[in-house]
Formats: sequence, C-alpha cells, structure tokens
Amino acid sequence: MDREQEFHFVYEHGVLRPEEQLDLPEGTHGIAHIRETTARSDGGARKRALESIRRIGESGDFNSGGRTLTRDQMHERD
Repeated sequence: MDREQEFHFVYEHGVLRPEEQLDLPEGTHGIAHIRETTARSDGGARKRALESIRRIGESGDFNSGGRTLTRDQMHERD
C-alpha cells in the first residue's frame, strides 16, 4: 500500500527524529523527500514578531490595556 505522510523532524547525530508521533507501524520502510526549513512556522512571521518584541523592550513603553495594580497588590504576600 502506498501512502504519504508529512511530518516535521530534527536531524541529530545522523538520525531523523520526528517532532511528533508518526502513524506508521514499527519496521515500516519508506522513502523520504527532504525540504529544509528554517522553522516549523512561517519564518517571516516569526522574524516580524521577534522584531516587534525587541522594539517594545527597547522603548520601555508597554501598555497591555489592563488595570494598573498598586504596589501592595503587586507584592501581595500570603
């Protein structure tokens, strides 16, 4: 029976290690077609998100839109 399955893996110490459980019986033989990726998700989106986080950190100005806690509320101890 021929079937295809796409999965993400990490190549370590000469072995392809799947990042999730595969739906294959033990001892299954197959042929792999490798397409190298930089990340599991869209690399451009990841880069943009990290750049946004960096800008927020550098500006020191972050407003979550939530309520502002008092010092006593932030340091509440049991």
